Amino acid sequence: MLMSGSLIFAQQRPNVIIILTDDQGTIDLNSFGAKDLYTPNIDRLAKEGVKFTQFYAAAPLCSPSRASMLTGLNPHAAGLPGNASSMKGTRGMPTDRVTIAEAMKEAGYATGHIGKWHLGFTPETMPNGQGFDYSFGHMGGCIDNYSHFFYWNGPNRHDLYENGEEVWKDGAYFPNLMVEKTNQFITQNKENPFFLYYAINLPHYPLQPTLKWRNHYKDLPHPRRDYAAFVSTIDERVGQLLKTLDDLELRENTIIIFQSDHGHSVEDRAFRGGGSSGPYRGAKMSLFEGGIRVPAIISYPKAIPENQERNQMALNIDWFPTIMDYIGEKPKKLEGKSLRPLIEGTTTKTAHYVFRWKQGVSWAVRKGDWKLIGFPQDPTKQTQLDSERDVLFLSNLNEDIREVNNLASQYPEKVDELLSEYMKWEYAHSDDLPKEREQLRSMAKTALIELDNPPHSKYRAKGAQSLIDEKLGTRQFNDGFWLGYEQEDLNATIDLGKVQQVERVIVGSLQDASSWIFFPEYIEISWSADGKKFSKPERLEVGALKDAKRKLVKRISFERENVHARFIKIKIKNTARCPEWHVAPGQKAWLFIDEITIQ
Repeated sequence: MLMSGSLIFAQQRPNVIIILTDDQGTIDLNSFGAKDLYTPNIDRLAKEGVKFTQFYAAAPLCSPSRASMLTGLNPHAAGLPGNASSMKGTRGMPTDRVTIAEAMKEAGYATGHIGKWHLGFTPETMPNGQGFDYSFGHMGGCIDNYSHFFYWNGPNRHDLYENGEEVWKDGAYFPNLMVEKTNQFITQNKENPFFLYYAINLPHYPLQPTLKWRNHYKDLPHPRRDYAAFVSTIDERVGQLLKTLDDLELRENTIIIFQSDHGHSVEDRAFRGGGSSGPYRGAKMSLFEGGIRVPAIISYPKAIPENQERNQMALNIDWFPTIMDYIGEKPKKLEGKSLRPLIEGTTTKTAHYVFRWKQGVSWAVRKGDWKLIGFPQDPTKQTQLDSERDVLFLSNLNEDIREVNNLASQYPEKVDELLSEYMKWEYAHSDDLPKEREQLRSMAKTALIELDNPPHSKYRAKGAQSLIDEKLGTRQFNDGFWLGYEQEDLNATIDLGKVQQVERVIVGSLQDASSWIFFPEYIEISWSADGKKFSKPERLEVGALKDAKRKLVKRISFERENVHARFIKIKIKNTARCPEWHVAPGQKAWLFIDEITIQ
């Protein structure tokens, strides 16, 4: 069918759609190696375009990954190195960063966001404040797909918005709503070039696939079957989007980019698995390959080759300049590089010989085939990490794609080289580097200690005795030596074995505001000679250090004269909620304690 002259003119510039999935594993498409998955529509994109086998997200976590993709900058430069809050009224990605939506709008494109946002929950940081003409979806990290409520922690909150205004669609399946709104947006803008950010909230928990796909995968083991059904639910909706483009004769002149935001989740809410990283180690929140290597595809029938594979390293920050390249615009200064020469086969070189990641306390630098991770985390726990020997983890990805063997002790010169590369980065800090643990002297080394309530299952160090082993944890909260409490207090009783003169009790505490960890609100101590009758608790006020941007270890000293006791009862009060000055005020706060010294 011939199009009208005005439509031909308007459609000389390609439409652009970015399809971003949520928590989809590294190989979790049939065309990427997961042969137990049925994904014909996304596989069609791979056949009609170029797929990347060594494609990375700039972060292994939702918000920073999204911020980096939309700005073409690493998450720190984008101003959102950690997750944005899911609470209305909380800030997110700074508005002075130029988003791809703003650049496309300036180039004359209609811009739309449909799906998940998770980059800010104030008018200026929600989609309409960041360059999108139209927006429909949820602003927080996840929702129930039928009620559209955020259930992470109370109070439960409804989270469904259209152009910044709350809307109610009770009982309507959110993926179907996304298709409905997408069809409307494309149809309304079919005669003008448009940019659509189609941010699918699947297969992120809660796992709520449709009955059709639950039945299809009923013979797979749990939780793989529900996860697989959710992936096919995605694929079916992608197929519906492609049909709309085909019916409107827009497919030929539409660039479609597909990728996952990072690796699959092994969180409790995801039943501790379901997704797959294939041969790669790690998952979401990890800087091992399984946390940051993602499936990625670009398809543009009018201008790029079909059924091609590129094995060179590329990153999500590259989509912004790549899109600008294809629509004939020059982007402002970006960290990402245009992938057009790689896509069209005019070069075989990667645009990123060196790249650096930083997520919480973990960081990584890759240079060629070599990769060094500081304070590595593997949430899958399939292979244990030694909290002291593996604090720096070196691997050669060409020889050990599974990142199982730590080569740091064999190649100290390579460790030094990559450390130097990391420290050249403006967001690196000397605090990121491993340091010797501080040695302390304490009367409590041979004492017995009991905790009234256990620490969080993720941060139990080597048990209560690690609190009195005369070694203080480093500035990294997950170095294996800190006990962590989410919103709860630490209550302990120390038995010195006999009555002794006690002059000083010192508590080691950590503040890392970027990880929602704060110094205790106060410490209470009481004394007893027999373990039955304790003195009236004495309180020492502490309080968080406002606007602390660095990780700080504080030795909080409680001093008294003429105290003779065998038993010491200590309450270390968690601040419970992030303070008002924090990026996520009111959210659950963490308390991290190591080494209670008695002198």
